[in-house]
Amino acid sequence: MPVAQRYALLLIATAVVAVMTVSVAYPAVPDRAFAADDFQWVLNVRDRSLSAVAARAFNVSASSHFYRPLVWLLLWSEWRLFGFDAHAFHMLSLALHTLNAVLAGALAYRLIKAPSPLPPIVGFTGTALFVALHPAPFEAVVWVSAQSELLAALWLLLAAHCWWSAGESNQRSVHRWGWCIAATAVLALALLTKESAIIGLPLFALLEWQAARAAQQRPEWRPLILPLLVTGAYLVVALDVAARNALVRERGYGFGVQVVLNPLRSLGLIAVPLPGVEYGREAWLPLAGACVALAWAGALFVCWRLWKGAASLLIGFLALILTLAPTAPFTSAPDSRYLYLPVMVIALLAGAGASMLVEWIISPGGTRSAGNSVERHILSRSRIPFLRLFVGATAIAIVALISMLAVSETRGREVRFATGTRPGEELRLFTAARCAKADFDRILVVEPPIAAPHVEAIIHLSCGVRTHPMVIGMGDVERELRPNTLVVAFSGGFPRELIRTPSE
Repeated sequence: MPVAQRYALLLIATAVVAVMTVSVAYPAVPDRAFAADDFQWVLNVRDRSLSAVAARAFNVSASSHFYRPLVWLLLWSEWRLFGFDAHAFHMLSLALHTLNAVLAGALAYRLIKAPSPLPPIVGFTGTALFVALHPAPFEAVVWVSAQSELLAALWLLLAAHCWWSAGESNQRSVHRWGWCIAATAVLALALLTKESAIIGLPLFALLEWQAARAAQQRPEWRPLILPLLVTGAYLVVALDVAARNALVRERGYGFGVQVVLNPLRSLGLIAVPLPGVEYGREAWLPLAGACVALAWAGALFVCWRLWKGAASLLIGFLALILTLAPTAPFTSAPDSRYLYLPVMVIALLAGAGASMLVEWIISPGGTRSAGNSVERHILSRSRIPFLRLFVGATAIAIVALISMLAVSETRGREVRFATGTRPGEELRLFTAARCAKADFDRILVVEPPIAAPHVEAIIHLSCGVRTHPMVIGMGDVERELRPNTLVVAFSGGFPRELIRTPSE
């Protein structure tokens, strides 16, 4: 296949992935409002200059949750560009998700080695669509506050491409060290975006092993010193911040049985993305994950016995364990946005499997059957291509059915997420309308279906920092009443004015 034709097919596949992501899987996302933590992030960057935000973001001693300075800069830039236009924020999320799907597909294209150019193209398409359409990590796409997942994944994918380019270079070449330096620099960006990027270093080691196998050489481990130094420096900073993290102090992380159950639960969420299980509370999910892990171990054993593909499957298995590891210490079920990287690893393996199937289908059909009968030979030659075409058609039908189910579930989860977070936007619209007509000293919100920090951020965004918000119970309303106070209660998910006291 000519190079121009090959790249034309890749461009067509990229366009298909983009259309499937934006117009099919997530068509309603651009019209959604902000949700939950989004209001707090916007409030944190709204009134600060770039220098103030940068100083706050990179100040280790000022960080008491996680050290994610690039997320601060990203959201500050979005606020300056888009203001309260949530549509633009969501479009950026969709653009990042689409780009990540394409980069994952491109990595599969580079990793797949086949005598024909068609299997790598199929691997590219299969991997990209798997990432784009799988419902498990939907929160990373539909929640603006989860853009850290998307951006960190982007940096890790770019770093993986750089490291693979280094592996394809001559081990003593200057270009190899140039690619290693580039990969290390991009890894540093990933670490400054999301703490889960700590897995970048061992992923580099796996890529080095795979590249050395493809080149039939010994792995060259010396370049790993560069990302090792960067990762070590980041760990010093991250551990300092973790010592002040409220979740750590309140035992939100631990090393109990969840270290095993959480990765299995996450694997179950990916393998069985049924309606209503997106938050991982079902007791059977770890069992489903264990079944998948056992099936994988069985496949690895079979490949090892056949001396074919065992090393590649083992590398994929280790990469999946690495991407699942960040969820292990959580004392509660991991949120779906943490499944973004594991889905990418499984997508790469699915793309490789699809390419192997295509290679088997298009390879020369049949072998001579036993005996000297011409009729038997002709029959064998005619049946095997038909069998391969039948298998290929069946596989296409199954993939199409699964894709339709995945799209349906992705859209359903997005709708359920939007419904659950809608009260926050309704409160923002309600308080903004009331504060445009009056300057309240206090706004009391009675038993809202929203977390108290989110309520406070919404009221400060709508009414200014001078207005004092409070979340109270119905029995505390009378005691907390003051002059110039607005009391808000929720009914059916919508806020309504309960009491308004005059100013003195």
